[in-house]
Amino acid sequence: MELISLENAINILLQHISPIKQIEEKSILDSLGFILSEDIYSPINNPPFNRSPLDGFSFNSDLSLGASKNNPKTLTVHNEIYAGDHLYEDVPSNMAVRIMTGAPIPNGCDCVIKQEEVIFNENSNLLTIFRELKKYENFCFLGEDLSLGDLVMNRGEIITYSHIGVLASLGIENAKVFKKPKIGILSLGSELTMPGTELKNGQIYNSNLFTIASKLNYLGVEAILYPPLKDDIDEVSNFIDIHLDEIDLLITTGGVSVGKKDIMHDVLKKINAERLFWKVDIQPGTPVLASLKNEKLILSLSGNPFASLVNFELLGRPVLDKLSSGTIKKTSTILAEVVGNFSKKSIKRRFIRGYYSEGKVYINNDKHSSGTISSLLGKNSIVEISSGTPFLIDGDKVKVILID
Repeated sequence: MELISLENAINILLQHISPIKQIEEKSILDSLGFILSEDIYSPINNPPFNRSPLDGFSFNSDLSLGASKNNPKTLTVHNEIYAGDHLYEDVPSNMAVRIMTGAPIPNGCDCVIKQEEVIFNENSNLLTIFRELKKYENFCFLGEDLSLGDLVMNRGEIITYSHIGVLASLGIENAKVFKKPKIGILSLGSELTMPGTELKNGQIYNSNLFTIASKLNYLGVEAILYPPLKDDIDEVSNFIDIHLDEIDLLITTGGVSVGKKDIMHDVLKKINAERLFWKVDIQPGTPVLASLKNEKLILSLSGNPFASLVNFELLGRPVLDKLSSGTIKKTSTILAEVVGNFSKKSIKRRFIRGYYSEGKVYINNDKHSSGTISSLLGKNSIVEISSGTPFLIDGDKVKVILID
């Protein structure tokens, strides 16, 4: 197969992916970031009663007519009511009640005055007011926020903290949502071992598994971490056959180039997977391999740490976005001014690490090998360098993909 363009590779992948439409019920606290699978209608009036927005006194506004600093009015306070209370009897037409924020405004009252605006004698229960109040002044109506039967949220909305707060205010405990993609991650390489174990001669720690898995978690996708497998065609083939049905997408790292131990090509033949493409015209990460087995996409990335991240950001992220109906955090591409320099000639379309801030992207001229990982620290973007570019210097304009 010949090299294909990045855009062509993305189109091929997206043609073989459909949004997940399985529905599950989640507690509202666990539904953050999921997509609603149904319209939500208000099951109650909210607030469910007329209530006071402040601490003060409530009465019939007619009792305040003519009140002023020079002509104060005096009312007897009949009772007091707190949030969570309910006054069952009507307030006598010539009296007031003391009321606290959030408390139900009782029958017979149609306004609330702030306690800072009055004089109240605790001993005599006499209230003195110095101004007229309008009907329904400082008055929160039943159903003022939402009325019974109102359409509150639409199917397809992504649930945020605001949605969760509104659902809770309506007494809704659970929400029906579309399932999120379940992504399997498998690293290949006889040299790989897991953090926490002692390195033996010729071994390296498996960083790709944790880089990709943590990025999936950051994007709000469920990651299934599989233990690394040796470069054994039968072992890898059997493993994929067993586990492919339990996930929506398989991402592998390693084994995709042309070396003697690059076994993914033989693995795909053994499991009868359809190869969609191999080799994309980018650097690093050229030998990325995509295939299809039982309508499940297998995206096989480079084993080099930075190359695998480039593959993931450029190819994996659009796939995840479609699988999850657009809930994945988006990247954005902007034009920025280079600070620093990059002296290598870019024969292919190249991507390097950078830190973007306020219209500038900061790069350095070292640690750009696809096998280095420490240079990812402190970076928030990938800088795109057009093919044929001899070098980058201060002040050059480049495309920058913001990935975090």
